[in-house]
Amino acid sequence: MGPEAVFWTLVLGLICIAEAGMMGDQCDWNGSGLESNTERGVTPVYLRCREGSVSWLYPRGALRLLFKPPLPAEERDFRVCVRVIRRPDPPDFFQSLQLNETEAAERFPARIFVEGVRRLVPLYAPDDGDVRELRCFRSRHGQAALYVEAEPEEGPKRRVAIFRYEARPLVRRHYDPATADCRPCSDSELEMAFCTSDLVSRGMMVGSEQREDLDTTQLTWRLTKLIRATAAGDTGDFDDDDEYYRYDIDNSIEHKNRRTHKHARSRKARGMHTHVHVSAACGAAAGAGEFFLMARRRLGKYTLVCAPRLHDWKLLVERRNAEGTAHCFLQH
Repeated sequence: MGPEAVFWTLVLGLICIAEAGMMGDQCDWNGSGLESNTERGVTPVYLRCREGSVSWLYPRGALRLLFKPPLPAEERDFRVCVRVIRRPDPPDFFQSLQLNETEAAERFPARIFVEGVRRLVPLYAPDDGDVRELRCFRSRHGQAALYVEAEPEEGPKRRVAIFRYEARPLVRRHYDPATADCRPCSDSELEMAFCTSDLVSRGMMVGSEQREDLDTTQLTWRLTKLIRATAAGDTGDFDDDDEYYRYDIDNSIEHKNRRTHKHARSRKARGMHTHVHVSAACGAAAGAGEFFLMARRRLGKYTLVCAPRLHDWKLLVERRNAEGTAHCFLQH
């Protein structure tokens, strides 16, 4: 089906909106195509957050996703990035460097179009020959909408279309936006990153890998002192026996069930690792020495915010804590 035909399918579907299923008005949306009475129905979904996810079980018909992120009035236009999920993400933290995303990628059972002026522009198709799972587009006059069209059903096989999205304001600066995230952080940015990041830790880079599917460089870190971490859904990725937010100074995990010291030493010896992503345009690679790592979660992955060398971070902490001007209590 061509973009023009898809556009008129959208128009007809919106006329028959009563048959389209349940509407959404939230950050995340979960629905099922089995709730629709017709394969031509269109379900409107209103996404009013800066980030979230969409999970469409047994996709049928189409979804019309209207993005309304809470941005300041002066930042009318914004950029939306969508990452289709074709296999489960690995855990945030792991102890073996042999961890690989070996699970085969499944076919994403839908096509995605950006809604334009009287036409739909293709953004993603399972057979478009582009290996990237991440696709981005810009709003137009403060409006942004996606049309997600389910592929034809193939028998009773369970299918689910899952993707994450993030809406960010367009930053108009003189430097290249593609490399804006590559520049070193200023002192004030380092301080703010410590106070607000999802992952704050000391660590050493032990490897790097180019991820063409995400258009990033994946940096592998061995953590030497974990200060703060929030996992997907704030549930953690350790066993149920683990007290996720409590760590000893040497990064061995303090357990609720008070396991033996021998077992704790065994866990410490294996160490803890994590993957953090940075834009492929930065040309990042593993470097020697200990760093102070700060990252935030974007589209399901940890993304680097700042990573000063530990010595430089310690000097900043001592100065700001002595002045009493920091936004929060800084640690190293």
